[in-house]
Amino acid sequence: MITYETLRSIDQQERKSAMLAKLPDRFLQEVRAYLEKKEAISEKKEDQWELQSAKQKFQTIMENRERKIVNLTLSFIRSGAVPENMMPEEQELFDGLVRSIRDFQGRREKAMSGERPQVKTLAFLQDLPRFVGIDMGYYGPYKSGDMATVPEENAKLLVEKGAAEVVDLGK
Repeated sequence: MITYETLRSIDQQERKSAMLAKLPDRFLQEVRAYLEKKEAISEKKEDQWELQSAKQKFQTIMENRERKIVNLTLSFIRSGAVPENMMPEEQELFDGLVRSIRDFQGRREKAMSGERPQVKTLAFLQDLPRFVGIDMGYYGPYKSGDMATVPEENAKLLVEKGAAEVVDLGK
């Protein structure tokens, strides 16, 4: 069962270590139940203070854990060390960060190797702000009716979104 003291203890553990603290099973559900119970009975000033303080402790715990997950993701990519004590929701965040960083690193390596991506010429169907292409180059901004050459992967996405169409230049 979660109490204010439990939250205080977890907060202290999170602050002391670079690793994620072990949380009770069903931590998020138990915190929600605790906060709902406190809200229902928070008539006295001291109960309201404890409720607000508990919400703040929970927020601090989650922000510290998010920061650690970002750092642990970078560590995992470099060393392969798998982090422990993640909740299922945090594991989803971690997995998504790993995919995003590896994708970014692959694009960066491709750009650094001097390898030029395949390109397509597009006619823009709507205004678009400046964006970073798959080759890490800047493109745009474009106005509706403009034509430009962009990396093929970016062109595919822009066509799928209905923002542009491929122009056949007779090649």
